[in-house]
Amino acid sequence: MILPQRFPRFARTVDAVWQQHRRQPLLAVTGLFLLGIICGYRFGLWPVAVGGAVACSQVLVWWRGGVAWRASVAAILFFLLGWCVASGNDAGRMREAERLKASGPKQTFICRAGPEVVVTPLRGESAKFTFQAEHLRNTDGKRMFYFLPVEVNWFGARQSELTLAPQPGEVWRLTGRATVKKGRDGRLALTVNTGEERAKKLTDADLGAWLVRISHARRQAARRLVIGIEDWGVIPGLNQAMMLGCRNEIPRDMKRVFSNSGTIHVFAISGMNIALIAALLIVVVSALGVPRPYWVLIVAPLLIFYTFASGAQPSAVRACLMALIYFAAPLFGRKPDGIAALCATALIVYAYAPCLVYNIGCTLSFAVMGGLVVFCQPFCAIGRTLCRVGLLEQRARLFKQAGSPSAEVRVRCVIVVLGALIDTVAVSFAAWLASLPLTAYYFARFTPGGFFANLVIAPCAFLVMVGGCLGLAASFVSDWIASVFNHAAGFFTVIMIRTAEITVGYSWANFRITRWEPWQVWLWFLVLAACAAWLRIRRPADGLAWLDGAGGERHTSRFGAGRR
Repeated sequence: MILPQRFPRFARTVDAVWQQHRRQPLLAVTGLFLLGIICGYRFGLWPVAVGGAVACSQVLVWWRGGVAWRASVAAILFFLLGWCVASGNDAGRMREAERLKASGPKQTFICRAGPEVVVTPLRGESAKFTFQAEHLRNTDGKRMFYFLPVEVNWFGARQSELTLAPQPGEVWRLTGRATVKKGRDGRLALTVNTGEERAKKLTDADLGAWLVRISHARRQAARRLVIGIEDWGVIPGLNQAMMLGCRNEIPRDMKRVFSNSGTIHVFAISGMNIALIAALLIVVVSALGVPRPYWVLIVAPLLIFYTFASGAQPSAVRACLMALIYFAAPLFGRKPDGIAALCATALIVYAYAPCLVYNIGCTLSFAVMGGLVVFCQPFCAIGRTLCRVGLLEQRARLFKQAGSPSAEVRVRCVIVVLGALIDTVAVSFAAWLASLPLTAYYFARFTPGGFFANLVIAPCAFLVMVGGCLGLAASFVSDWIASVFNHAAGFFTVIMIRTAEITVGYSWANFRITRWEPWQVWLWFLVLAACAAWLRIRRPADGLAWLDGAGGERHTSRFGAGRR
């Protein structure tokens, strides 16, 4: 054919993309589903989308066409399914907003407090207690809202936190002003403002309910994390935020420092926290001799418990679900795959809550994790090649054969330190590349200093998590041992603070820019996708020899063109 002869690189690119699609069709399915969600929120017309989805499903069932035509119809079906989910959710919110508007702004509701109550200090001794309302109903018991998320702002005295303020799982009757307005994600949401004089607790939380048990365990864990470091100023609050997601304990000035340094993500319960907890659990489970296919049966309940105990933030739910899918693959005879697990997680999360496609935290979480899955391994391989780690390993083997164990140990230590540094740089650079356009779009900021600060803060945050977990476990045996581990965690937290403060001190580390347009964000991600395809094309089947300029075995493309 003329095309592969004239444009061999283009032919190899198309071949690599096609082979990637055949191995992981979930990638295309997820992309079409998310595109349908965006179009559904943008244009609406849910009856048309439902009719199109039904027609496509009927065609797939009854039409016996070629593989290419059936694949095209299936692609349209997934696109329309995303459209249906988003447009239906948006239409439901509008209907409920109109119903509330017709009944008047001042309402009396009965609801149950959600799993987390966030305390925001106000002027003087007052405070705002914010929680998500579950099963919001009228006084007659009829449930009013199925689509609109409901947030309650309960105003009272600061000292009411442990006595009069709502606690997770309690049922309250609230009288206040209910308003519907667009939230930070641009979608309609309901906010109820009430206070001590206009609210009454109807029933206490069921002490045997899982929600109450999780809340109690979270408070106990927060207390154990600060054993021995209670008088360390802001350090205990920062450790609690990193371990349990207690972000209301972080002072505003400290939030500003970490935000301006581009490292505020360490206080979000997300992939790093879930990965560390999962790694610790895997070490314990494997030490007990449990076969690998059955690891997920023990790890899954504990990961789910930790996710809810840390506030069940969207990024944490994403990370937990992805970890469960990844570890469950061997149970069904499948090989664990990061891209497949990420795509399956996105399908489940956005099918259940399509509005999260506009949630800043969830979008950043998926983007960063996608960048790590796609680019981390190639960047690590490039770094090892540039630093000649292979030559160092060969030199270590030569020292071993020559009978010089001390020289071998020195070279092995250099390899370990160099490998850790390369991995840290690769992870930080991949996460920075994936988050840069979203930071420019949402916050109109460019944070080159965040890349360099993360080289120190990310490993320190990992060590804080390790020290906190060990201190939490040791607190059940001895407060003195727990204090030792908590002191170690606090030490690394101090390093994080100093690094963030030093980074903020440089004017080039963080500065405002003109807010990016959506097309600029999409262009950036298209360039990253092209780079990922290029890396996959350049890597032959026999490993990473392409990094040294060596060719692999002959490769025949889908178009019939080959290369050495």
